[in-house]
Amino acid sequence: MEAKQTVSAAQFFGMMLVARSTLTISLSARWAAGEGLPQALLSYLLAMALGFGLALPVWGLHRRYPRLPVGEAARRLLGRAGAGVALLYLLYLVVMGGVSLALFQLFLQQAFHPDFPAWLIVAAMAGAAAFGACRGLEAVARCAGCVLVLLALGTALVFGAAALRFQPENLTPLFPARPLALLKGAALFLGRTSLFADMAVLLPFVKGRKGLGFAAWAGGSSLLVGCLLALLAGCLGPYAYTQQFPVYALASLTGVRSLQRLDPVFVALWMTGQIVKAACDLFACRVCLSSLGASRGPWGVLGAGAAMLALGMGAAVWQPLQALLLNPRLWLALTALAGVGAPLALLVAARLRGERGRG
Repeated sequence: MEAKQTVSAAQFFGMMLVARSTLTISLSARWAAGEGLPQALLSYLLAMALGFGLALPVWGLHRRYPRLPVGEAARRLLGRAGAGVALLYLLYLVVMGGVSLALFQLFLQQAFHPDFPAWLIVAAMAGAAAFGACRGLEAVARCAGCVLVLLALGTALVFGAAALRFQPENLTPLFPARPLALLKGAALFLGRTSLFADMAVLLPFVKGRKGLGFAAWAGGSSLLVGCLLALLAGCLGPYAYTQQFPVYALASLTGVRSLQRLDPVFVALWMTGQIVKAACDLFACRVCLSSLGASRGPWGVLGAGAAMLALGMGAAVWQPLQALLLNPRLWLALTALAGVGAPLALLVAARLRGERGRG
């Protein structure tokens, strides 16, 4: 099955920037990279530099099969065994989507009253994301465009107000005592970068200058992360390391005249961004299910959404599952396998078979 190009490169990488922004504002000190927040900025820049190289297998596979999602390309190259590739991407998207939902539910449980029905909010978000995925990628991209504007305005509001609290003496030296901390931090950031897997599945649906879109995504996300980490370190200082969600702590302590706290802005940005990210991932699940021979109806999306929701809610309340899913090593292993390993293996298989590429 060939994909129809339905969204522009600007729309697609705008969605990916919304997803990255969501991951950034949900930064948790428990899973923060490096030995300090300024060092985390260097780790992120290193991760972006490595990302250009890690994306090469995905780009190579897309150039060889420009209109085939990775699951269809795998079936063309490997026959029935190629279904395992589509299944791998399906599992990856469900697991990483569950991780994002689990983090949001953990945040709600910590920030609000213990009797607050956090699970109901998360379930409503998953339902909204599933509805968007059923409507199609173009509908999700249009919604992401609106959310991106809100993210830009809301982030500018929080950053502008928080900058008044900035104290340069809170900044620690940029370079850590152990250079290996930079590599560890870069690995942690790459572990939560689902862009490579999303590109492998969804690039055939994208038209326009995709390389330029990827570069703009890397630049925009680096700017966002840089500003955020600098503000966290400069405004909160050592207090940031005591908070599980330091961005929320910064928003809670920041006010604009009569609006004494900006944490509602933070919650709204995280919720809307998370819905867009989940909807995009669920549409990618729909594509993977189609590669496995399932119908293109809504039931596959609903099933994937239910599995994603169950993982997220389970990880938020059951400690053994939380320890398994919220493990940065697991994130890195899955991202390396789905984002780099599988496309590279398919390129090698195409080369060995002398496949020039079709579709």
